[in-house]
Amino acid sequence: METPSPGARRGASRTLLTIAGAIFVAGAAIHNPWFVSLAVRAARSLLHRPGIAEPDPGRVHAMQIAFLATGAALLAAAWLVGRVATLDRWFRRPLVERILLSLFVIAVPVGWLELALRAFVPAHEKTTTLFVRDDALGWKLHANAVDEWGGVEVHVNERGFRGPVVPYPRAEGTRRILYLGDSVTFGYRIARWEDTYPYVIASMLEARDSIPTETVNLAVEGYSQWQEHLLLEQEGYRYQPDLVVVGFVLNDVTEMFHLARFGGSDEGFQLRQSYASAFDRLVSKSALCYEIQNLILEVKARRRLGADLRLGALQQEMLEVETLMDHPDQPNVKTAWDFALGDLQRIVDGCDAHGIPVLVVAFPFTVQLSDPDRLSAPQRVLVSYAAARHIPLIDLLPPLVEYTRRTHVVPERLFVDHDHLSIEGHRVTADLLADTIAAYARQPTTRSSP
Repeated sequence: METPSPGARRGASRTLLTIAGAIFVAGAAIHNPWFVSLAVRAARSLLHRPGIAEPDPGRVHAMQIAFLATGAALLAAAWLVGRVATLDRWFRRPLVERILLSLFVIAVPVGWLELALRAFVPAHEKTTTLFVRDDALGWKLHANAVDEWGGVEVHVNERGFRGPVVPYPRAEGTRRILYLGDSVTFGYRIARWEDTYPYVIASMLEARDSIPTETVNLAVEGYSQWQEHLLLEQEGYRYQPDLVVVGFVLNDVTEMFHLARFGGSDEGFQLRQSYASAFDRLVSKSALCYEIQNLILEVKARRRLGADLRLGALQQEMLEVETLMDHPDQPNVKTAWDFALGDLQRIVDGCDAHGIPVLVVAFPFTVQLSDPDRLSAPQRVLVSYAAARHIPLIDLLPPLVEYTRRTHVVPERLFVDHDHLSIEGHRVTADLLADTIAAYARQPTTRSSP
């Protein structure tokens, strides 16, 4: 093959390709578990972000190979340009050199950062179209959407909730029960909405007293009490229910503080899993875009922290459900409970103002059924709060423990994971709640609402 003459000037394009290749090879050299661990510790200290986790060594190694492969490809391209006269002449063209210079300035740093960040970013490729952004609530269900979630196909009705649409006007002689909650009440990984506990309860009550029972399930994946309160104000009171049932799950106390509006850096798991367009799907594959979005959310969060210093304190510590069980007296745990119980109180006060009875149902985590005495601290906090304020509450931990011991059913049969009920779990829960719900529900209305 024809090669450039030895005295020929080294082309700018070849130089840029060589430098770019060297930059990526250098990235492979420093992208090793020891250096990454050192960088993480430095970032935690300098950026005051103790939540930065060290990536899995396997992912670090994979990105190291990606750096090396990219660098080798660029160096090989530079070598070929230097060896083949035709390529050398083509790459010496002013237009080509200007294009390569632009790519060097833009593509090399972007590509380098994309590879460097991939090991740090959790799996974030979006998988569904069920959720859309909402300024007030953070996210909500996409009206009329049909898509997979939790391995099952989910149908969302025209109002943006699961299950059949219930008309706002009341029919004579009906009993109407409205449910607020998160993925447990929503029925995560339950294929048929009819198999979730709100609708099983309705079937039980109708069979028992022949009173038509309407179920309004406003539960949305990932919601906590602050969202449920807003949703009740926006939508719930329009149904004029005979009873509002609030499903309280322990992660309601902790998950809100991962969100940007409460000092975290996350937009919400549901939004991270949902795409709105083909472009959104493409962008969701980028680790760099993911980190830029988180940075924007964090900047917005910092603007809010000045309004409540407790949020700033919570941001400095990772708060998970296990902390509620094992360290109930930690200051950050007590602060988190203050927020959660304050939002719960707003729901109760709103229902009182509208003359609607309210019932709180506390759902346990699966692990608690195996050692309820040691792990029941969160329920004790909630029960104590409700008793002091005369809020009707059912703590499902004791009856579920009693059920498993009496029937010798292992707790894992009642749950599909750490806290979501199985079909059998929904049925058992409905059986435990039906009598109390029937007792607290107001007598069915005898007149139609306007």
